[in-house]
Amino acid sequence: MYDMKPCRALTLTLALCAAAPALAGSYDNTIHHQILSGWKEADGSHIAALDVTLAPGWKTYWRAPGEAGIPPYFDWSGSENLKSVGFIWPAPEVFESSGYKTIGYKGGVVLPMRLVPQDPSKPIVLRGQVDLGVCEEICMPVTLPFSADLPLQGQRDPKIAAAMASRPFNEKEASVRGVDCDLEPTSTGLALKATLAMPPAGMKESSVVEVNNPRIWVEQEAPQRNGNTLQVSANLTAISGGTMMVDRSAITFTVLGSDYAVEINGCD
Repeated sequence: MYDMKPCRALTLTLALCAAAPALAGSYDNTIHHQILSGWKEADGSHIAALDVTLAPGWKTYWRAPGEAGIPPYFDWSGSENLKSVGFIWPAPEVFESSGYKTIGYKGGVVLPMRLVPQDPSKPIVLRGQVDLGVCEEICMPVTLPFSADLPLQGQRDPKIAAAMASRPFNEKEASVRGVDCDLEPTSTGLALKATLAMPPAGMKESSVVEVNNPRIWVEQEAPQRNGNTLQVSANLTAISGGTMMVDRSAITFTVLGSDYAVEINGCD
């Protein structure tokens, strides 16, 4: 049964209307999106994906969008039999424009999701929306509604599998031997200096630091490579001002190299 959704007013007076069991939509011929229904895993979780296709020259953003981007925000409030959602992010690209560095996906992205049902014997019903930013020469936020009745079993989808395979390497896969962190107080917060013992991920490397706290602003410096170590520095500032606490085990380092990407969780 089709679930007809009303059009939502969007930035710059453009609008998006969409409908379908696995919802497909369009945004002024610039964005097309759908839910790929995926399959059920042996542990009872369900693998699905949000498939966003953009017109040539357009891009959207990663979970940490850089200096001038808009991170995706999901609203699952209309869903049924959904306990939790985890994302399997494909490795993004680094873009530099007008002196700003942003991180995301050119031409769109297939974003795999691991969905955990409240009752594994029943199918998951997805009803919600995602707010994300898209850019060509200008950037703007859009809202994409989605709707999908996922199959109880389903079939393995090559498009989702390929997106999962393009995730960053983990520490073991990238031969990371360790991460040492130093946090020092500053007048505005904390200065983070980290030494990542890892071989180069390519001739050109960028780094991203995430602290798992949206109330902390992370201002990064360009990483410095010295043989098989990478020096990563960042200034951490509480958006509301005042003191802050940072859990070292919750710090995530992502190194985006010209050859491959690496994601490292936690530091000593």
